Amino acid sequence: MLAQSWQIYRKDMLVEYRTRERVVTMFVFSLIVVIIFNFAFNAGADVLQRVAPGMIWVAFAFAGMLSASRSFSPEKDRGTFEGLLLAPIDRGSIFLGKLLGNVTLIGLVQLAVLPFFVLFFNMTILPYLSKLLVIFFLGTVGFSSVATLFAAVAVNTRMRDVMLPVLLLPVASPVLIALVETTRTTFEGGDWQDMTNWIRLLSVFTVVFLVASVMLFEYIVEE
Repeated sequence: MLAQSWQIYRKDMLVEYRTRERVVTMFVFSLIVVIIFNFAFNAGADVLQRVAPGMIWVAFAFAGMLSASRSFSPEKDRGTFEGLLLAPIDRGSIFLGKLLGNVTLIGLVQLAVLPFFVLFFNMTILPYLSKLLVIFFLGTVGFSSVATLFAAVAVNTRMRDVMLPVLLLPVASPVLIALVETTRTTFEGGDWQDMTNWIRLLSVFTVVFLVASVMLFEYIVEE
């Protein structure tokens, strides 16, 4: 199963490397959001510190939706989606391969946008970079799991670009809220004990979303 997931992931990453279609769009969108918020909240450092966590996760959430929306649409547009489902492989491996691709692209965009975030908001993240990496990883996996699952649902609808956020955001809101709270606490200099409950919530939802998405994917694509 893992070998099959790796082949699907490798194929998607090779296509993305040649076209750079998703990652460039995600980066530009996230950067524009950071710039707009920077001018919208032209205030003191204390105000910026309070709004920065929400702003950065708004940018990454919508960038994640852009990535997820293109998870299955290339195969669907070329008429190869059904062939992929008929291949003699575990359908869970299809989901994991697509999920890994989304996590990779979102992670790359996060790494590219964070320096601009630090520059525009005049903040430093080096003292708590290790905490942010853990938080970002957990949140990205949890959000991408449910986003990839709903992308498989939306790809079979006429208004798939509209359906994805409608389906995704209500379900993913607990993860996004936990991400905002843990990021805010980190920016304020808090330690792990100060955000224990939020980390637990984030971890639980990430595990639940990942396991449930793998289990439900096979039934969803059959509809």
